[in-house]
Amino acid sequence: MVQGGVSQAWTHHRGAAGSSHPGEAIARRVGHPRFVKQLLLYGFGPQADFEGRLVGALERLESGGALRILDVLFVRRDADSGDLDAIDLHGDGAGGVVAPLLNFRLDEGERRRATERTLRANADVVRALGAALDPGGALAAVLVDHVWSDVLDDAASRSGGRLLAGDFVGATALSELGPELLAAAGHRAG
Repeated sequence: MVQGGVSQAWTHHRGAAGSSHPGEAIARRVGHPRFVKQLLLYGFGPQADFEGRLVGALERLESGGALRILDVLFVRRDADSGDLDAIDLHGDGAGGVVAPLLNFRLDEGERRRATERTLRANADVVRALGAALDPGGALAAVLVDHVWSDVLDDAASRSGGRLLAGDFVGATALSELGPELLAAAGHRAG
């Protein structure tokens, strides 16, 4: 997708569908990273231990200012009854998801109310996700915005540069990315 005439970038995802090797990075064309948000989806089995670690991690993610949490969806299927517990929150970039998530986790009445609100707003998706879960299973979806990239994009633009590639990769050093660097540089910086 091209937005505002900005060139396209490539994003790599580990273990993406279509890979011939488990854990292999697969390229998928996406828009400029400034317009691309990242979906993180985590699955949990019936033995998962929810003691506030996820809420704490979300709080730490946002507190540094590098990421903004846009949305959080949590769905769990009760192991005994099969009933769903669900919460869908929209972040404001100021840590606004933490308190509602804590209330959801600790207060049965709030969990029931949050589930009712979530089902009213997204019944088809939430029920389909819940149906895909094993009894006692859960999933957590987090949509994040990489706000740190705006600072680099602005500095490069003001210096007369432009983004040639914006990739998520499995490498730990640029020396491992020779082919990717050469391919991106082929677009010529100037």
